[in-house]
Amino acid sequence: MNRDTAYRFLVPDAPRHKRTDRDPLPALDAGRIRSLNLFRALVRSTPGLADPSLVSSFSGAIKSILFAFPSFGVRSRALSSGYRSVIRALRPGTTFIVVHHESDRQTIESWFDSASHLPAHVTYVPMPDYIDFTDWAEDGYVALTDGGERQTYLLEPWTFPRSGDSLIADNVEEYSSVRASQAPLIFQGGNCLVGDDFWMLGADYFLDTLERIESGEIPVTVPPGQSQPDFVRELFGRHVDKGRTLRLVGTRRPLGIKEFYATVESGDFHLDLPAGGTGVLQPIFHIDMFITLVGRAENDRFRILVGSPALADRILGTTSPFAIQNAYDEVAAALTADGFDVVRNPLVHWPTIVNQLPFERLREFANTPDGAHLAEAVAAFAAAGAQPDSTIRVREWHHITWNNCLVENSTSVGRNVYLPTFGHGDHSDLAKLDNEMERLWTGMGFTVRLLADFNAFATRQGVVHCIKKYLHREP
Repeated sequence: MNRDTAYRFLVPDAPRHKRTDRDPLPALDAGRIRSLNLFRALVRSTPGLADPSLVSSFSGAIKSILFAFPSFGVRSRALSSGYRSVIRALRPGTTFIVVHHESDRQTIESWFDSASHLPAHVTYVPMPDYIDFTDWAEDGYVALTDGGERQTYLLEPWTFPRSGDSLIADNVEEYSSVRASQAPLIFQGGNCLVGDDFWMLGADYFLDTLERIESGEIPVTVPPGQSQPDFVRELFGRHVDKGRTLRLVGTRRPLGIKEFYATVESGDFHLDLPAGGTGVLQPIFHIDMFITLVGRAENDRFRILVGSPALADRILGTTSPFAIQNAYDEVAAALTADGFDVVRNPLVHWPTIVNQLPFERLREFANTPDGAHLAEAVAAFAAAGAQPDSTIRVREWHHITWNNCLVENSTSVGRNVYLPTFGHGDHSDLAKLDNEMERLWTGMGFTVRLLADFNAFATRQGVVHCIKKYLHREP
């Protein structure tokens, strides 16, 4: 069966380049994969860093930042409005590296000019128009320094199967002083958060690394007498961050949320697709979607915000049947037990009707090889009384999150948070939560800088923290 074919059948107008997109791996046997990756390791040697240290997710003034603006976003009113609001909000004097399609250079230059950013502060990295890449600049690498040097490296994982984003670091190296490197590990930037004496990694990618070492896809050998998990921790310290303690974030057991649910509400039939943004051990596939690092509180405990769908439901008067609240609570409880000052904030799991089709058409598709995994839902609809001409409403769920913001906890420029907003147009009810989040951050002593409407990003499973990469901060 081809699950992508089924998804496109159910959601024919799905937006391009969702943050959860994955390109299919070629059909290679295990031996061929090992040979291919050994060849890659020989062709592209990885510079060794003696003392790798990640760029902070919260501490210091934002001095240099990377964006990737592909044509589909530049030419979308909703997406470009979000890009431009961040550019306007960041203070003059910030330096930028901007990856863009060649044909969009003039348009993007006008955005920085109108926001009073000097041309000398913007480095443009052109990509040919025929190469696809996404605007999720956070994910394809982590940014780090070596031994406190100002030189920034973009460290890439062993593989990154999403569009052409794996080409970005090399192109940035060609046009700027930033250097590219690679590690025999699986990670994505959005599943990492960097504190003061610790850094967090979503447990899913630690698990992925273990599995790919076990399969031989990552060509490393676990030393005799050392456990594989301990060795992987050592590798993350050696390649990603030597001085900070690695903390894994996730639940103790797989969440097990199903891909499809047949839901009957007041005689209406809904085919729910709730799992698109959910991880295996994480309530959302990247931790930057539900966790925010704030900084040391008055009690010297490190303060962290952890999202809560239940809080959003309480404010909005809604019910979120697939929000897996217990997973967020388990993560929050574990962080509290580890000594963090955990504050809960509202986070929305939001449904959108993306297609309507007759039950008979859905049943016919379920009888094909590509639709076979829909058979359980079809049987449930039939048992609930669906007739051939009954309308099945396909309802896709995504996360609307204020945790995915930009934080600046600095002695030189103060405390600032760049906060996405969602209470616009058809989503005006969400203004209550925009206001609640502004109140929460103001109460913690931050100046809140409200950004544009980010609903168009949220439907693609990302928000504002996803479209940038911090390259350098100063106190």
